Amino acid sequence: EALAAAKSWGYQLQKLDIAKAAASPFDVLVIDYAKDGGDDTALTGRDLDRLRRRPDGGERLLLAYLSIGEAESYRSYWNAAWAKAPPAWLLSENPDWTENYAVCFWDPAWQRVLCGGADAYLDKIIKAGFDGVYLDKCDVFQDIERREKAIAKQRPDLEGDMVNLVVHLSRYAKSKRPGFAIVMQNAEELLEHDDLRAAIDGVAKEELVFGQSGGERRNAKRDTADARRALDLAKSAGKPVFVVEYLEDEEKIREAATYAAAAGYVLYVSTKDRELDRLNYVVLET
Repeated sequence: EALAAAKSWGYQLQKLDIAKAAASPFDVLVIDYAKDGGDDTALTGRDLDRLRRRPDGGERLLLAYLSIGEAESYRSYWNAAWAKAPPAWLLSENPDWTENYAVCFWDPAWQRVLCGGADAYLDKIIKAGFDGVYLDKCDVFQDIERREKAIAKQRPDLEGDMVNLVVHLSRYAKSKRPGFAIVMQNAEELLEHDDLRAAIDGVAKEELVFGQSGGERRNAKRDTADARRALDLAKSAGKPVFVVEYLEDEEKIREAATYAAAAGYVLYVSTKDRELDRLNYVVLET
């Protein structure tokens, strides 16, 4: 399978230059469905055909970014009226990312925004011709436990709720397009659930070795080891593990590359500002 065979990947969500991205060497590209989030700047079939062709003549996989745990006010599904009259499933704004709002992700109304109709976001991604999706904010249940305690008390198994959503999205997408790839970013503790591991085709982890406490600081060894134990559950099930580190210090890049290579993970190094607004061509020498 192409995803499992990938030796490199790139990750860019803003300011996509199609010519530059097409000229990149990566086996997998994670990009946005639209240049600025709205349908009027959605990538066309011609754009995807161009992006799919690697310079060596081979094909790369194109995964569309999809946040399933937060609603983003710059998306085509956003209703301006929600500012004054938010739906019951729309919760507080992420203090670290403006215009990103936690959602009651188990709510059928939010899930209809994601899939199940022509205007649903996942349906648009499938119709556009992407090879799969890159699911983000699968760990929003942790934010809800911290920031929305009253709502969290009403849901005795928030983690199970997220497993159910990922499984639902996977089944739906694969029913529409067999072979459609599902990659989950972060929330690696969910990999302990057999049904979730079976539903995804790969997993990605941000800041495995550096950056969890800000900047380019090295993570606590225990945190890295705990994450790796979880990620290895996916690896043991034959699912590839993708890692993104936000680094510019050359020595730390080498250390991250050495760690990823030893673990059998596929590493991408982005710039430390975390903006994901350009593709970074770092030569990973271990």
